[in-house]
Amino acid sequence: MPRPIVFLGIVVCILVGNSGMVLVNAQDSTKSGSRVEPDVAMVNQFIKQFEPAELSKETTEKIKEVFGKAAKEVVAKRKQAAVTPQMLKKRNEAAKQARDEGKKPKEVREIGLNALEGTEEQKKVVVETEEMLSRARVEVGKLLTDEQKSKLPKQLQTNLKEPSPPKKQK
Repeated sequence: MPRPIVFLGIVVCILVGNSGMVLVNAQDSTKSGSRVEPDVAMVNQFIKQFEPAELSKETTEKIKEVFGKAAKEVVAKRKQAAVTPQMLKKRNEAAKQARDEGKKPKEVREIGLNALEGTEEQKKVVVETEEMLSRARVEVGKLLTDEQKSKLPKQLQTNLKEPSPPKKQK
């Protein structure tokens, strides 16, 4: 009589132990399996902003292509220069606070770069990559009709336009 109980106990321990291992492995695989590449995440976040414009599939694909190419380059350059997401987060937070305080755009940019706490090379790469993304946004803006643009948030509409030339000081 005791043998079947011992045997049953061993079987239960094995099954429970294995199911726990399967659960751990499943959790690990979902963490690594669901990880989206930074450039893809950047493109997806950018595309999401266009939902109000109800773009056609073709236009959406063109936007993904244009912005995706720039995003790939940006991610590669930032990775090569060791610019971390934490550095960019610090920069963004400092720039937001400066904007909220009513600072001028040039001051906001300078405050953001200083908050980056990086080397001069890293700051240079961040400026270069921001310009690359800006050019890509303008290129995307050229793909849209005026009607589509009008459905977008004002800030995005502004980002899709060519920057106005600096005013000449007298």
